[in-house]
Amino acid sequence: MLKLAILVKRNDALTPEQFRHHLAVRHAGLVKACPASSRYIRGYVQSFVRAEEHTAHDGTATSYDALVELWFDNQTEMERFYADPEYVANVQPDEPNFADIAGCAFMITEENRVL
Repeated sequence: MLKLAILVKRNDALTPEQFRHHLAVRHAGLVKACPASSRYIRGYVQSFVRAEEHTAHDGTATSYDALVELWFDNQTEMERFYADPEYVANVQPDEPNFADIAGCAFMITEENRVL
């Protein structure tokens, strides 16, 4: 299982509450409605930084507002999803509405389950 982990930085035009609502409701709805999602995505999880925990363990401010994970069977399936015309037309255009794309961090990972 391949996982795309995205550390999402909020679009500065939004409050943290507006960001969370947009990602959790509007964007999640677009992803769920996109036929390419059911063809290629095996899991989609959004995790939000708690308001009272917006600092890293060492006390410094965190640069990110959410962690998004998308699970795929393999690299090819991930590439197919992001190239799919339905994703490109309906989901991708919404991303700058809630995220500072240049400020996000993207990692393609493989899970190593410990517990």
